[in-house]
Amino acid sequence: MSELDKQLKKIKQGNHSLIYLIQGTEQYLSEKVKIALMDSILGNDVTDLNFGQFDMREVTIDAALQEAETFPFFGDQRLLFIQNPYFLTGKISSSGPDHDIDYLEQYLLNPPDFTVLVFLAPYEKLDKRKKLTKILLKQAEIINVDPIGEKEIKSFVQTDCKNKQFSIDNLALDELLILTDRNLSKSMKELEKLMIFHQEDRHIELATVRELVPKTLEQNIFELNDLVLNKKVQQSIELYQDLLIQKEDPIKIIALMIGQFRLLLQVKILKKKGYQQADIAKILKVHPFRVKLALQKERMFEQKTLSKAHHELIDADFLIKSGQANPEMQVELFILKFSDQNPELQKNS
Repeated sequence: MSELDKQLKKIKQGNHSLIYLIQGTEQYLSEKVKIALMDSILGNDVTDLNFGQFDMREVTIDAALQEAETFPFFGDQRLLFIQNPYFLTGKISSSGPDHDIDYLEQYLLNPPDFTVLVFLAPYEKLDKRKKLTKILLKQAEIINVDPIGEKEIKSFVQTDCKNKQFSIDNLALDELLILTDRNLSKSMKELEKLMIFHQEDRHIELATVRELVPKTLEQNIFELNDLVLNKKVQQSIELYQDLLIQKEDPIKIIALMIGQFRLLLQVKILKKKGYQQADIAKILKVHPFRVKLALQKERMFEQKTLSKAHHELIDADFLIKSGQANPEMQVELFILKFSDQNPELQKNS
């Protein structure tokens, strides 16, 4: 049982802390904790009387604390969510309200026993140098909701399917994770869509995942680069035109293409020097799965081929940013130039 599972079990049993800090960027897990707290503390009676949510970008912490210090109505406890507490990070907001941090520090040191105060901090890290952050980390029960690994995401998807009397093919599950960039929140959101589609047969197949789950821009660019490297001109241009129809910015497309070709080159060079996948991911500071894909792809092409594509894209990017070329046309010209095909001949092919 994970630490999060233990904390959720504790909450469901009615064993609550007075102060919680839910920190991390995995929205699905954060929502899971929120729902558990609401069900356990408020039950079915989720009313405005004993429940409140305060966005620190719009409302002062003072207003939230004043409500936290007010006795609950027709119940034992209040439940208050403090959303986006940016003052716990190193971020500075010039447009946000003026928060009374001293008031908050005093509250944390002596909280009333009738209010559960929950800080929802969707940040990778907090500024632990601040006095306020130090106090909160000491006084609160910390619930970590950082992104989880592929194995755990698969477990979440399979458990949700089982609980709702659905089944999912292994290949379909693998494809779902690929198309959602191995992100739990995205995977669970797309799973809902797949379940609605398969409401009658209650079995999710690979074909449905490919039909209903859209590719990200990065995945489309990966496919575009692959088509370019294999000199499949017509398919490359068709995919590029599809991206333009979807209102994707040509400058962003070129930037992503450059980044992916750079990664292929870096991976190829480091592999030649004897580095393994885990070491390469650490050196380049990229997700191991991206390195895995790059290792599968780079072996199919010579270094000079990858270098040529990389440099020609950089040249195209310069021409666009210096106002010497039409952004939309420049990607097509790169495809034709890299494939050593004359534009006029391509029109007649």
